[in-house]
Amino acid sequence: MRYLLLFLFIVGAFWLGISAVQNSSDITINYQWDDNPMSVSLTSTTLLIAGILGIIALYILFSLLKFIFGLKKRLKNNRNAKLSLQAKHELTKGLVQFTEGRWEESEYLLLNNVVHSETPLLNYLAASRSAHMQEAYDRRDEYLKTASEQGEDAQIAVAVSQADMQFASNQLEQSRATLIRLLEASPKHPYALKLLAKVYYQQEDWNNLFTLLPDLDNLSLIKDQDNKKYQKTAITGIFHSLARKKDIKSLNALWKKLPDNLRESSDGLLLYCEALSEAGDEEQSNKLLIESLSKKPDEKLFERYGLIKHATLGQAIKDAEKWLPENNKSPMLLLALARLNREYQLWGKSKSYYNLSLNFSPSSAVYLEFAELLEELSEVENAQQCYKQGLEYNIHKKGHILNLKALRSVDTNKRRTRGG
Repeated sequence: MRYLLLFLFIVGAFWLGISAVQNSSDITINYQWDDNPMSVSLTSTTLLIAGILGIIALYILFSLLKFIFGLKKRLKNNRNAKLSLQAKHELTKGLVQFTEGRWEESEYLLLNNVVHSETPLLNYLAASRSAHMQEAYDRRDEYLKTASEQGEDAQIAVAVSQADMQFASNQLEQSRATLIRLLEASPKHPYALKLLAKVYYQQEDWNNLFTLLPDLDNLSLIKDQDNKKYQKTAITGIFHSLARKKDIKSLNALWKKLPDNLRESSDGLLLYCEALSEAGDEEQSNKLLIESLSKKPDEKLFERYGLIKHATLGQAIKDAEKWLPENNKSPMLLLALARLNREYQLWGKSKSYYNLSLNFSPSSAVYLEFAELLEELSEVENAQQCYKQGLEYNIHKKGHILNLKALRSVDTNKRRTRGG
């Protein structure tokens, strides 16, 4: 298209020149100079050529003047472009130095030509990281302040970086304050919510952590495993706090507010029962535990059943034995019966249940517990055997069938008499 226009222009100029020559006429121009009349005679063709040359001369003159007067600005732009290119190279090199762990060199390069950088926000943020790694927190905060002045959009990026570095340097209160301000400006900022959860976790602020969990879950900001850990830890902290205050009413209210999946889990019920017991409501705690076990067996709840204080020990043993036919291979139910019978001084039954429990599921702690019972019953040789197998299991994590030495009939009678 450009060549076509040039061709048409040349053809037009050629045609105009021929037309001017063919239609040329004489022209006289009269004018007065110092009271002397003067005249100039020329052809129309000459006048046309002179006009064209004059226009060209004026164009060249104006171009020259524009070049001369714009020279300073061009030199300045060229210098700025050179400095901008240098700043770009130094930004790249500074980031590389940061990655390599050369914090001091990185900080210098990032700030050396920052006024000429096309991305000053990135320079200041990276420089603040370099200062942070050198534990120069005053310089870090100064760079962040300057970065926040780069525009409204920069403030959120600066706040996120600042909170993250404050958390990393264990400045939890400062990080918390920064994150709260950030969430006021951007309520659903994902990283801010996630980092604030970590701050609450570190500060053991269980109430705020528990309040934050629904947002984290709805936005899928943390793994399900981490969410369960935070949830369990937060609820445990809240329950223990209320239990220490003997605030049973608030405990019950909190339990009703918990998600169904947590209330239906053995972990949730166990936490609630333990909190109730600590708060002084042993009766309600035991009632909930027994009701749950009557509906569905659970190893953790079986274990707790053997540790709580029962109003009627004999009845507690009978209730546990009712669950035994369907759970005769449950290590924790057998252990619970062993403990209850021990407390009831039914030594023979207690020993039998201990033995069965260990054979199904070896445990260093239970080996020790059983050995102590055997020592109390003066069964030294059996106690030593139990200690030995417990030690072997603790080292090798491999259990063996526990075979205790049978007692003489006279000893057995003594223990039966002692057991009543």
